[in-house]
Amino acid sequence: MKIDFEAVRAGVRSEAYYATASEPRFQAVERHHLRLAARVGMLVIILIAVLGGVIDALVHGRSASLIIGLDVTLGVVAAGAWQLLGSRLRHYPEPVVFFVASAVVIACVVLGIGAPELSVLASGYLLIIPPVVSQVITWRTWTHTLWLAFFLVAMLGFLSLAPIADLSPREKLDIAVLAVISFVASFIGHVLGIRSRIRSYSQLRTIQRLHRSMERQRKELSRALAQLERTSRVDPLTRIANRLRLDEDFEEVRAQVNRTGQTYGLLEADLDRFKAVNDELGHLAGDAVLRTVAQALQGALRAGDHVYRYGGEEFIVLIANADAAATRATAERLRATIEGLGLGHPDGHLGGRVTVSVGGTVIGPADIDATDGALFDRADRAMYLAKTNGRNRVKMELPGWYTALPEAVEAVATDGTA
Repeated sequence: MKIDFEAVRAGVRSEAYYATASEPRFQAVERHHLRLAARVGMLVIILIAVLGGVIDALVHGRSASLIIGLDVTLGVVAAGAWQLLGSRLRHYPEPVVFFVASAVVIACVVLGIGAPELSVLASGYLLIIPPVVSQVITWRTWTHTLWLAFFLVAMLGFLSLAPIADLSPREKLDIAVLAVISFVASFIGHVLGIRSRIRSYSQLRTIQRLHRSMERQRKELSRALAQLERTSRVDPLTRIANRLRLDEDFEEVRAQVNRTGQTYGLLEADLDRFKAVNDELGHLAGDAVLRTVAQALQGALRAGDHVYRYGGEEFIVLIANADAAATRATAERLRATIEGLGLGHPDGHLGGRVTVSVGGTVIGPADIDATDGALFDRADRAMYLAKTNGRNRVKMELPGWYTALPEAVEAVATDGTA
C-alpha cells in the first residue's frame, strides 16, 4: 500500500485549519461569538458572585469579610466588562475576557491564601476553571496559551503561599498534578473546539458557495429559458414572428374581437414566382430576399399591427381595429413597398423585380364560432385570386356578415370581390 506522506504531513500541520483561522471573515465571526458568549458569562459570574458570596459567608463566618470583598470585586468587574462588551470594546472582546478570566483566577488564589480553611475549596475552583474556559470562551489559540501561562504562574503562587497547616506538601503535589492535567485538558479542549468551529465554518462557507452557485445557475437557466422562449417565437431566417407566435396572437385577437366588438384585418402575402429566384439565383439569394421583404413589411406597418412568416415565402399580417377599407389600404401599401424595393427577379414577366400578391379579409364578432382555418382560408382564397389575376395586386374576400353592412358597399365595389 502506497502512503501519501504529503497528505499525512499536511494533516499533521493542519495547514487548512491555519489558513481558515487566519481569514478575516472567520476571525470576525469568532469575535462576534466571543462577545455574545462573554456577555452571558459576565451575567453568570455576577450571579455566582452574589449567591456564592452569601452562601460561603454564612458557612465560613470567620472569612466572611474576605469572601464578600472578593465576590463584590468580581461582580463589579464582571458588570463593567458586560457594559464595555456592549459599547466601547465590543470589537475587542479578547482583552476584556482575558482580564475577567484572570481576575477570577486571582480571586481564587487570594481566597485560598487568605482563608486557610478554604484552601482546598479554592484549589478545586482553580482546577475546574481551565477546562471551563476552553469550552466557553472562543478566543484565539495564542490568547488561550497566554492565559494558560498566566494560570500556571498563579497556580504555582498558590501552591507556594498556601498555608502549610491546612494544605500538606503531599496535597500540594496532588493539586499540582491535577493542575497539569487541567492545563493539558484545557489546551486540548481549546484546540478541538477551534478545529470544530473551523470545520463548521468551512462547511457553512461551502454550503453558501454552493447556494450562490446554484442561484447563479438558476438565474442563468431562467435567462436561457426566457431567451429560448423568445427565440422559439421568432423566425430564425427573417427575424420576425413565426407561426407559433401567430397562433398565440390570433387567440388574443379572437378574444379582443369577442370582448370589444371591433374588427381586425387579416392579410396573406405571397412572393410572386419565388421558386425562380431560388432556382436561378440560388438559395442564399432567396434567403436574402426573404429577409429584406420581411423587414420591409414590418417597417410598413403601424405600431399595433404585426407580420408573421407563415411558411416558405408566405407572410400573414394582423391589422388592429381595421375595416375593409383600412385593410385594403394597408395591403396596397405593403404591395407597393415590396415593389418599390427594386429587388431583382429572373422572371421577365414580373418586370425584373420581386413583387408580392396580397389577399385580405376582415374578422369580426360574427366570426367567433368559425375555426382559425376557416378564417385563414378566406385570406388565402383572396391571395390566390390575386395570383390568378396577374400577380402584384391586392384582392379582398369579405364575409357575408360584412357585405351586408352599409359601409361595406364601397369597399366591395372597389375590389370587385366578395
